[in-house]
Amino acid sequence: MNIDRETVSYLIGQRIQALRKQRKMSQEELALLSDIHPAYLGRVERGEKCPTVQTLFKISQGLKVPLPQLMDIDAPLEHTNLEAAERIKNALSELDAEEAVLIAEIVEKTVALKKHS
Repeated sequence: MNIDRETVSYLIGQRIQALRKQRKMSQEELALLSDIHPAYLGRVERGEKCPTVQTLFKISQGLKVPLPQLMDIDAPLEHTNLEAAERIKNALSELDAEEAVLIAEIVEKTVALKKHS
């Protein structure tokens, strides 16, 4: 595949933005976790800046994804166990302790059924 630098910057920026949104993070949150300026992250996501490998590494750390996954512009974005666990944790935080335990038991039983099928 023969693509130019601007296209690569754009595609990586779109991937960063999609991964960030999957994790329900704001640009500011990701920038803070990545130790970069929020305005710079915005320019990276829009493809206006071509980040260094060091900056991409920081962003991958902030997103909790391996650097190769962040840079693989041809790969589809996949849901991860980490993302699923975070979603479950967020949902459980809205329940009282007794309700949360019941939901945990449902999840455990569902996993056990899945293992035996």
